[in-house]
Amino acid sequence: MTKIVKFSEAEVAEPSDFDAISAYARAGDEALASGAIAYPHHWADHTVSNANAVEVTINSGSLFAGGLIYRNDDPIIVNLQVHLPLVTGDRRYVALLLRGEEEIIGGQRLVETDADTGETVEQSVPKTGIRKIVCVVQQGLPSPTPLKPTVAADQCCLAYVELSPTGIVAIEMNNASRVKSLFEIDGRLSLVEGDVSNLRTRVSTIETDIANIASRLGDIPSPAIIRQMKRDLSILRRTVAMPDEARAYWYDAGLLQDAWDKANASWLARVREGIRFPWAAERDAQLALIDESSNAIRFFGRLLLPSWTEVTRLAIDGDGGSKNISQLVHTVTTAVRRELSRTVTEYGPTVSVCENNAEWSNTAGLDVGELFTKNGETWTVVSIGDSYGRGHTFRSVAKLIQRTVTDVYWDHVTESFGVNGSVYGQTWLCAQPMVLTSVDIKFTRVASTGDVHMFLCECSESGEPQFNKVLAKTTLTAADLATGWVRFSITPRVLESGKRYAWFTVTTGNHALETVSGNKFAQGSLFWATDGAWAQGDPLVDFAMRLNAASFASARTVVEFQPLTLENGMTEIRLLTAGWAPGGTALVWEVKPSDSDTWQPLTLDSAAASTALNGLPALVQLRAVFTGTTDLQPALVLDAYARGMTFRPRGDMTAVSKDHAFGVSTTTVQLEIVLDQYDAAKHTAAPKLVIGGTVLTPTTLTITPDLVAGKKRTLLANFVLGTATTAARARIDMTTTEVTDLPFVQNIALYAL
Repeated sequence: MTKIVKFSEAEVAEPSDFDAISAYARAGDEALASGAIAYPHHWADHTVSNANAVEVTINSGSLFAGGLIYRNDDPIIVNLQVHLPLVTGDRRYVALLLRGEEEIIGGQRLVETDADTGETVEQSVPKTGIRKIVCVVQQGLPSPTPLKPTVAADQCCLAYVELSPTGIVAIEMNNASRVKSLFEIDGRLSLVEGDVSNLRTRVSTIETDIANIASRLGDIPSPAIIRQMKRDLSILRRTVAMPDEARAYWYDAGLLQDAWDKANASWLARVREGIRFPWAAERDAQLALIDESSNAIRFFGRLLLPSWTEVTRLAIDGDGGSKNISQLVHTVTTAVRRELSRTVTEYGPTVSVCENNAEWSNTAGLDVGELFTKNGETWTVVSIGDSYGRGHTFRSVAKLIQRTVTDVYWDHVTESFGVNGSVYGQTWLCAQPMVLTSVDIKFTRVASTGDVHMFLCECSESGEPQFNKVLAKTTLTAADLATGWVRFSITPRVLESGKRYAWFTVTTGNHALETVSGNKFAQGSLFWATDGAWAQGDPLVDFAMRLNAASFASARTVVEFQPLTLENGMTEIRLLTAGWAPGGTALVWEVKPSDSDTWQPLTLDSAAASTALNGLPALVQLRAVFTGTTDLQPALVLDAYARGMTFRPRGDMTAVSKDHAFGVSTTTVQLEIVLDQYDAAKHTAAPKLVIGGTVLTPTTLTITPDLVAGKKRTLLANFVLGTATTAARARIDMTTTEVTDLPFVQNIALYAL
């Protein structure tokens, strides 16, 4: 109380002076309640009990409402009969709300009515002003699982009462609105002070530890370096073909199919030297000529060459000597015929080279099956060379990729022959390149029985004939033989200058061949073989022979093929062919869309600026230009594996990897994706993480431009998981506004942190 009422002796007091005594006392209480306690709408001292099944009793207590204090000295009885739910099984919550009211209570007093006589009359006059508490019931909705009603912030909820159709079920005091006493607050403060003291001690220790850590931060590699190490380890594991085990990192260069879940319901992509947009339409047809009977060309089987006639390139006549070619013990000889190597030519605005092609060296020769074979073809790796090194040539510019096996004959597609008989043959040095068409050998004796099998094969660098590298095979029956020169015609085969080759015969017939002594034109030797072991004969004796080669009618020949088509238009052409194009010759494909009058050569110097397929033509004319000399020309094999393929991509893609086990439990995963040919104005890319059946978007995503390649981007997506995981899948979604301009994933890495 900050004010008091004073009286003086002989003072005539006014009624207001006595009212001020109570007013000043109440004002002091209110100042204390509002300034020091200041509870907005809270209760104190109340208890609630159920008097019977439908009534509750609120015992005396106080209500604090800002600076005002209300109190009930007598219990308050609240009847809840009207709030009981009507449906059996339902329940309902009601809130008991306390509100304050002011009330004036009167009293009977003698009131003086005549000042002279002092006469009094008993009257009722206001005597006591009280602040009392009343209870208001706020009901919730009935339900088998009821919810408590929402109480407004300017109301004081004393308790929640749960009701059933039969009466009161439970009473729950609302302690959140209870006034806490100083004793309670002091007890809680003592606990806080104790915790603060402990915390201060721990913080001092932590400060020391942090200072020590800060002094060693320079020794800790940055996360970028750790990512690089994980990436390099992933590449190394693939290079050395380590067994698959759970690892906290995974990397894929997008070369092979084995890392991707193509059976996933969301899969909409393709894997070909990168993860690329799928085809909306594609067509695969065998390459065929418009006119196979043209005089400008000549077929031998399905080997196509410009028109040629046969001339003798090397002739070694006999000098009367003879050699029996069946005098050895007959053995079974297995010869392996090598096929002509293949070329893949890809052209179109959607053709873009992927820098990950260098990583074919990590796949143990599997590039042959992915790039040089027709779907469904069986192939075997007999020997492995350096991909895109020895044996393979890779040339590319924007819109054109040419992949060629530089070896004319390769070991990936072979055919084996088993023959029985004696083996004799002759090696020679090929001084000039030629297209060999036949070999003449001179018989001095011919038996009535015994077929003669002739094989053409390569020799090793030491001059040894290699029976597992046969280039051609032919057979003549005994009836086709005669003494003198006999011609063995073979499928034309190109022989490279500076290499040694051999022909050998296998027969059981009592035949003999003429020999010559001291001849040096062959620069080789006569030989025989028993049980697969090669033996050089007399170094001064050779078999008589004539090597016949093709002489071509023209140095340049144009051959027109059936046009390539695709419904609704194409953006890409792929040609898969076998054949040869030795040094000094060229086989150039040319295309002409239906809406153009100009032939477009598919060469590195002209394809980059070409727009032949930008308009999505549905039909493209095709021709091949053979250029060489009268002695040497390119060749094509037009068999079932010579394919002309046309494609048009979709405008969206979704690629999902297989599930990768980390071997650890983690709540943070990073996904690093390198994109090429990316244009933010046309393309979108959304890296995602798949855990179980849940697809997660990244918590943060950083896109870093490449400092050298302007259209390359590195996406680093961070995923902070709600719960730990031990495995996850990588997913990338991309779109484009133009199907003639496509980005692709060059490589991808997944890290568990």
